[in-house]
Amino acid sequence: MVVVKTMPPPANLRTRFRASAGVRKRHVSRPASCAVFVWFILAPVLSPLNAGAQSTGASQYDVEAVYLYNFAKFVRWPAGSPGATVNICVAAQRAFVDSLTRVVSGELIDTRSITVRTIQRPEDETPCNILFIDDSAKQRLGGLLSSASGKPILTVSDIPGFLDHGGMIQLLQIDNRVRFSVDLRPAARSEIAFSSELLKVAVTVKGQSAGGGAP
Repeated sequence: MVVVKTMPPPANLRTRFRASAGVRKRHVSRPASCAVFVWFILAPVLSPLNAGAQSTGASQYDVEAVYLYNFAKFVRWPAGSPGATVNICVAAQRAFVDSLTRVVSGELIDTRSITVRTIQRPEDETPCNILFIDDSAKQRLGGLLSSASGKPILTVSDIPGFLDHGGMIQLLQIDNRVRFSVDLRPAARSEIAFSSELLKVAVTVKGQSAGGGAP
């Protein structure tokens, strides 16, 4: 397991994210519903697959990294997790690790610092609060998800069919923009809850009861 030390991000990149995607510096409080909608509507515009992203210079890795960081602000873990640090574990290409490291550098989730860790094996997941798996780790998907199952680890991926494999949040490409879908069932088994604001802007929410909550 490799712990990635955060590096000072390019000022212009962080400025664009804060202006367009609502990424805040230092203390992060739970924003009002309108702020959530504004961020999730505007952040996909940064996708490199559309013309707007070409002008900002943001890559798809940058967009997905901002999503991952913001997910942490709208998730409630069981008591005692996370501790003083939010550990984001990544089984992904180095380019994504670098983007995520830049995005979270110097940021806090409530009063918690953020650490980015790269992992290779299921046993590396012990300190994880969030686990992101990209296509480069597809062959290890089953083992990584099996190890995380039932633990207070938010699982996220852009691998097609991720929710069908037991994942919690899947990043999607829709109309050349990055969006996401959620499955509440594995989250409930791990005692992880999502804010209603987050669920309102998901493309689909699986496992939702008739009353709109988790099963």
